[in-house]
Amino acid sequence: MLRRYADVLPGKIVVDASNPLAADGRGGFRRTLPEGESSGQLLAGLVPAGARFVKAFGTLGAELLSAEAHREPQLAVLFYATDDPDAEPTIERLITAAGFAPLKAGGIEASGRIEVGGDLHQFGGLGGRTVGLAEAKEALASVS
Repeated sequence: MLRRYADVLPGKIVVDASNPLAADGRGGFRRTLPEGESSGQLLAGLVPAGARFVKAFGTLGAELLSAEAHREPQLAVLFYATDDPDAEPTIERLITAAGFAPLKAGGIEASGRIEVGGDLHQFGGLGGRTVGLAEAKEALASVS
């Protein structure tokens, strides 16, 4: 799909919310990439020159995204990863507008941390829940 739009993507920000999952045929899901590989890293390599790339919005399932947006008194964190500092203000505005606190997990090499099974994902180290900013910063620091 990226190749199809390669001519219009330069100057744009491509936001990857995907997770490397497929149906397992038994009502569940299975990981489609080997351990240690992330869809964020693979897709970042496919983005055409001149386009910006951010991994974001894939750390929480739809139910938690709906239930936790604009939560008071403390916003839940949505992590993102990018190597492009110029894309950071835009993705942070999008995450904030969606009702969450943005927090950078690192560069694209950290995108596996925010994919399914990663330590910063709902279905990984977050144990099915959201975290506030203080706890999210602790989680970031705990695995470097």
